[in-house]
Amino acid sequence: MILQLALNTPMLVGHYDGVVAINIKQYGAGNLRLSTDRESLLQNVGPNSAPGAIQDGITQATADGFKTWFWSGDLWLISDVSGPVCLLAPAYTSFINRLKSSAQPSDFTLPSEAEGNLATY
Repeated sequence: MILQLALNTPMLVGHYDGVVAINIKQYGAGNLRLSTDRESLLQNVGPNSAPGAIQDGITQATADGFKTWFWSGDLWLISDVSGPVCLLAPAYTSFINRLKSSAQPSDFTLPSEAEGNLATY
């Protein structure tokens, strides 16, 4: 998905349970910062920020292209220029448990070692 970020305005992109891989690319000339909370991104933004202050968050530049991050919890983004950001949401992998005779197509589980696994068939 492509998001349009406003200048120095944090945006909540999503919440991820567990650790997932996300791919992010910053377009334009600005820098992007990622964090798990909004307040840390706003600490050094705007006219009240101290010159030379260290900004919180993980920094990503346009020249980095697509970068993969392993993330858990809330994902907040902020950019120092207005512009688009591309976020490739994680693909969740699941298996249909075909070892149960009463399994419905919506019965998605991860087979345990005792039950076997689909790669062995």
